[in-house]
Amino acid sequence: MSKTTSSICLKEIDDVVTEARKGKYIQDGIIDVQWASAGSHASQYTLPITKPIFLGLTGMRVFVIRKGEQARFDKINTLHDLRGLKAGQGLFWGDTKVLQAAGLPVTTSAQARRLWHMLYLKRFDYLPLGVHEPWKDLAMRQDLELEVERNLLLVYPSGLYFYVNQQNKSLYQLITDGFDKALADGSYQAKLRQSNMIQSVLKYANLEQRRVIYLANPLVASTDKAGNNEFTLPRFLQSAQ
Repeated sequence: MSKTTSSICLKEIDDVVTEARKGKYIQDGIIDVQWASAGSHASQYTLPITKPIFLGLTGMRVFVIRKGEQARFDKINTLHDLRGLKAGQGLFWGDTKVLQAAGLPVTTSAQARRLWHMLYLKRFDYLPLGVHEPWKDLAMRQDLELEVERNLLLVYPSGLYFYVNQQNKSLYQLITDGFDKALADGSYQAKLRQSNMIQSVLKYANLEQRRVIYLANPLVASTDKAGNNEFTLPRFLQSAQ
């Protein structure tokens, strides 16, 4: 917002709410903007700003698994192999539809924060998260004895977008204009690179050494194809190394 001429006061809601409740809050005018994955049901009642907040990282998924179960995943080499295990996902996540379209068994929860305990309780086998996501959450949940799987990377076209209340077109335009300017001058990429979140990716994720399993995404128009044998890091990550 600093790229615009307007002064904006940002206030985060205090409630911990489900994706469905966020939708109700937006429609009732309680909140003005939320973020969700491409293909989210939020696009039905908001104005989506189709610029990926994490510049492609949300379509690169590593798995959170139970400690001591790495050997189960060492045997996984293909999408067919992965169909023998069950994933956990949020009920309203756009990514859930991508996994299901690929024929992967999925257990869902309307309250995504419960997925960590569900994994611990063996309700499913792995929790796919964006490569920038699991590290901080795992540090906060050491009692659950979970870890990041070491060798696999799930890749599909995706993005995490801002979704704005349909009645607040001025805010929609401000975010769009500010995003365009920050991307054009490189300051957005620089801020993302410098964040603790992205630094954890570079430190722990070991992306280029992982076995890649590609999925198509029926929710996102893309020239990418499942089965592509080439994997490259997003450009802003390449320049971070």
